[in-house]
Amino acid sequence: MSIPDIRRHATARVAAVRIFEVGTLNLALTSDFPSTITNELVARIRATAEKPRVAWIPPRTVAGRERFHAAQAQFQLLGVSAVEFCDIDEEPNEKQLAHLDEYDVLYFTGGDPLVFCANLKRWCVGDAVRKCLAAGRLVVGASGGAMQFGQNVSLYRLLSCDVERVLAERGEYTGLGLVDYELLPHLNRLDQPFLDKVARYSEGVPQDVVALEDGSAMICTDRPEFRCVGRAARFRGGVRSPIEAAA
Repeated sequence: MSIPDIRRHATARVAAVRIFEVGTLNLALTSDFPSTITNELVARIRATAEKPRVAWIPPRTVAGRERFHAAQAQFQLLGVSAVEFCDIDEEPNEKQLAHLDEYDVLYFTGGDPLVFCANLKRWCVGDAVRKCLAAGRLVVGASGGAMQFGQNVSLYRLLSCDVERVLAERGEYTGLGLVDYELLPHLNRLDQPFLDKVARYSEGVPQDVVALEDGSAMICTDRPEFRCVGRAARFRGGVRSPIEAAA
């Protein structure tokens, strides 16, 4: 199947998908926060409550627990001390998952986007995210966690598969669809051969690929609009162009 044929099929699939409609979002997608600080995002987190309560959500249990204490220390430096581990892999607390809308902030960590995607679907976390956003809660994603909020997470598969195969199998890797693009983190770390694959991939999909450098963020407050903080690029129809950051 050629890339134009794949794109036509992909467009038909997206048209058939029911997209979550929401007037106002409080969603921030980042490349590596808080490893690199984004001041506007720090201010947004602090503004959620006098003492913000954060659900820290990794894709895997073991790797997440190994990183959690360091993550708590990072958030502590930002003035946020109430950070709680939220497992969606081996040891989920169903009561905690049922009450995610009681947290001031949901933070989705970095990690394998494919594992993340599978576990979010396994425990219906997307429904909880929508409930949180409807309640005005702040939702933050970093790296692999941020990729979950786009239309698809197949970009990660370009690391190990050819473009044609990734496009052909793309329907198996749908994201939460809360923004109208696919997100690619760590733009400043990616080599040119991989970016060439991303450009070819963008020829075969019906929406943009938005690529963020570390330290950057997409602040999403109204679908389908977003505001860029920091350096980012757009891939559309095989062409890369810069995204102008907010003043």
